[in-house]
Amino acid sequence: MESRNADHTGAIHQTCGECDHPVQTYWHEHSFRYGLAESAVDLAVQLPVRRCERCDFDYLDEEGERLKHEAVCRHLGVLSPDEVQRIRKRHGLSRQAFARLSGIGEASLARWENGIKIQTLAYDRYLRFLAQPEGLAKLQQITSASRADAPAPSTFRIIEVSEALLQRSASFSLRLAA
Repeated sequence: MESRNADHTGAIHQTCGECDHPVQTYWHEHSFRYGLAESAVDLAVQLPVRRCERCDFDYLDEEGERLKHEAVCRHLGVLSPDEVQRIRKRHGLSRQAFARLSGIGEASLARWENGIKIQTLAYDRYLRFLAQPEGLAKLQQITSASRADAPAPSTFRIIEVSEALLQRSASFSLRLAA
């Protein structure tokens, strides 16, 4: 709905997507319900509301949605998407390398870092452990040791199966022993 343009100083100016008029920002305390049934709670957060004076149109953009998501994370006591991403970047790892080392799925990391999903409490605790330099070092030690102890991969042989064996296997069925 909006466009953003940077001026010569690098400042970003937002314009209305409808009329290309400059958009003003004001902060508004917003309350929203999070959860279901009896466990639902009301959360409050200060949000930047974008307003086009010409169109008389107020809206939230991705910054507002990010702040609402962070309010939910604070309520749940888990890391925000930015915090999850900072852990990985602090160690200088790509998402793929962090996923390979930690055993966390790369797609899960992407969803947590982009605010699409919120990690479980167990994964949150694991991420907090990995945030510590000694935590990541210990994990690297464990994964190196487990690779060294791993058995050699099995080898498979390709065998030809006779037509008679294929026919017998088609009629194969399990029977309970008496």
